[in-house]
Amino acid sequence: MEKQRAALYSRLSRDDGIGECESNSISNQKQMLNRYAKENNFEIAGHYVDDGWSGTNFERPDFKRMVADIEKGLINIVIVKDLSRLGRNNAMVALYTEMIFPDNDVRFIAINDNIDTTNGDNDIMPFKSVVNEFYAKDISKKIRSAYRVKALNGEFTAAFAPYGYQKDPNNKYKLIPDENTADNVRRIFRLAAEGISPYKISMILSNDKILKPRAYFSETTGRYTTAYDNEHPFGWCNCTVTTIIKNRVYLGHMVNNKSTTKSYKNRKVVKNSPEEWIEVKNTHEPLVDEETWELAQKIIGKKKRPMKTGEIQIFSGLVKCSTCGCSLTLAKQKDRKGNGSFACSKSRKYGKEYCSFHYMRYDNLYKIVLEDIRKHAKIVENCEQDFIEAVTEFKLKKQKEQCLKNEKNIEKAKLRLTELENIIRCLYEDRVKGKISDTRFNILSEGYEQEEEKIKEDINIWQGELNIIKDTKEQTKRFSECVKKYINIEELTAPLLNELIEKIVVHDPKEVDGVRTQKVEIFYRFIGILNE
Repeated sequence: MEKQRAALYSRLSRDDGIGECESNSISNQKQMLNRYAKENNFEIAGHYVDDGWSGTNFERPDFKRMVADIEKGLINIVIVKDLSRLGRNNAMVALYTEMIFPDNDVRFIAINDNIDTTNGDNDIMPFKSVVNEFYAKDISKKIRSAYRVKALNGEFTAAFAPYGYQKDPNNKYKLIPDENTADNVRRIFRLAAEGISPYKISMILSNDKILKPRAYFSETTGRYTTAYDNEHPFGWCNCTVTTIIKNRVYLGHMVNNKSTTKSYKNRKVVKNSPEEWIEVKNTHEPLVDEETWELAQKIIGKKKRPMKTGEIQIFSGLVKCSTCGCSLTLAKQKDRKGNGSFACSKSRKYGKEYCSFHYMRYDNLYKIVLEDIRKHAKIVENCEQDFIEAVTEFKLKKQKEQCLKNEKNIEKAKLRLTELENIIRCLYEDRVKGKISDTRFNILSEGYEQEEEKIKEDINIWQGELNIIKDTKEQTKRFSECVKKYINIEELTAPLLNELIEKIVVHDPKEVDGVRTQKVEIFYRFIGILNE
């Protein structure tokens, strides 16, 4: 008679439910399996344990080791406490119990479910397997729902705090600054706001021997010591810097639901679209202010191709073509105030048939921008309040037509919403009284409800535009605070330009009475064009 060599398999994870954890504990399963094997005179070939692995995942390390031993002929019995210990994926359970185990002459026993494949009468097994899978699906839904509630409450739910923060010892769902790394984050944003690229920032941090995030985490927790290049713990890369700069958590806002898994069976992580993110503002102490944040985003969004000298010219990404909107690139640059000239990048690349050159000398543009900034800085210095009032009045005058149009649209839409509410209420009454059929009610109510949702979306858009228009005075104040610092500037720098200017639009030159003239529009941050 062939020797009965039994594999005792145990598994436990969170998909087994909170209430069952004690009865399903690994130690409890081992005791039961050992006792059963001894009572039936089975030789124990080995214990196979997957602790913390979901039943929907059949890539468990010890389960795979057990299957390998089966294929080697080392095992001819598999014993589990119940069918759910084998797994909670009905298709995979059927694959092993109906094909792989029989093909290898392996007897399968689930003690509590009274399943023993030698008996031949196991009709209940497929039904139990389906129930086990539905249980895993239900638990997954509950866990997702719980995480969503926490996200909506602005609670931090990830396993590890982002670089610069740590979990509050008194509340693991709240972030507090990490004194050891918070200043590094502030420094990164400050350098970015000054116009320094993520690559150069990474080099600065590396040269200053600042531990990169993964190395710092490993050093402070003792975990994942092999998950990074421990020979180069100070080797920052530009993508790490960019990720930090883009993370809104440093504004003091909690952003959750950035990613999810494909399903309760497939644990592959997929990114959610930004529209699906859940953001709750002002949940913890910020490490950077809004002004610095906006400047940093502006900097990392630009391509800064260095010149042959290796220097990034100060107007990089700011000068645009009035015709095609492409950037004007600088050529033949010898020094910062040399004989370089700007021209449309599209015309340089494809020729005049695609766009005209919009040629402008570097020193001419430099002079125009410098004088314009000095002029407005002087105006603000001498009569700031008058400047704010004048600019605000002028901007609102231009936008008055759009403002009135939006207000009328909102008023009209709100009246229609009131009408729809009355219509839908009457529909419900007619259905209750039997005046219309359920089918007719469903068709009508669905149409009205869709119209209602569309109107609400339109109102939000119009109101958003109104808020922007009515925020003009506050934006003008922000500009005046920035520009008055530069009343005595002698030269332009990249940080200065990025702080004050959104873009500079260069038009084609024209000849007026034999004189070459060229229009240059400077769009300042917060308020746009001031030349008018």
